[in-house]
Amino acid sequence: MSAVVAPGDNAGNVHSPRFSQKLHVTIPRDEISDGTLIAAVLAGERDQFAPLVERYQGQLLRVARSRMGRPDWAEDVVQETFLCAFKSLHTYKSQYSFRTWLWTILLNQCRRQLKKFSRGLFIGTWGQPNDDDDLRATLADQLKSDESPSTRMATKERSELLDALLAKLPEGQADALRLRFFGGLKFQEIAEAMGCSLSTAKSRVRWGLTKMAEYLGPEDDLPIDRTMESRQ
Repeated sequence: MSAVVAPGDNAGNVHSPRFSQKLHVTIPRDEISDGTLIAAVLAGERDQFAPLVERYQGQLLRVARSRMGRPDWAEDVVQETFLCAFKSLHTYKSQYSFRTWLWTILLNQCRRQLKKFSRGLFIGTWGQPNDDDDLRATLADQLKSDESPSTRMATKERSELLDALLAKLPEGQADALRLRFFGGLKFQEIAEAMGCSLSTAKSRVRWGLTKMAEYLGPEDDLPIDRTMESRQ
């Protein structure tokens, strides 16, 4: 991960956030906008980054698991994604969607780390004693699944089939489908996250679904919600 400068104090000292469950607002956490939380973090309330982690970690982790092929690699990538987002938050442009920006970081992290993982390496700074240790520990706790064993067993076969089908597709089509069906992104958001045109995003989703259906055969149904295919 490239070096970036995190928000610091007036003396220029950089601090990692120490997340807490306390919010300095009176409205429900899930009703606070991304922009409000980001402004608070940049103003020095670093614990306000925690709601952003809680808001997006589930979708990011599902995409990363499909992309990386291993749950432990996926968790590492998602943690690195949030660390990168926090450290680079001062570069985020508020006129754009924070969610889209976060997905762009995740896709970039997946590409970079997958190359390194395949050689037994990892680009991140795991294991080094520094100010990010508390952040990493908190992210690791938050990324643990809260699903019951029975629920995980019920969805395991469906999930494995879907991931196997996605692995057969070209990277662009597979990532577009992951963002669409796992991340719930609109076509315009997919285009922005992947750096392509709106028509290209739609085409990648459409052709990806067509190829997956061909792999399965005429008697099998795709293990995804096809109603999302036509939504904007």
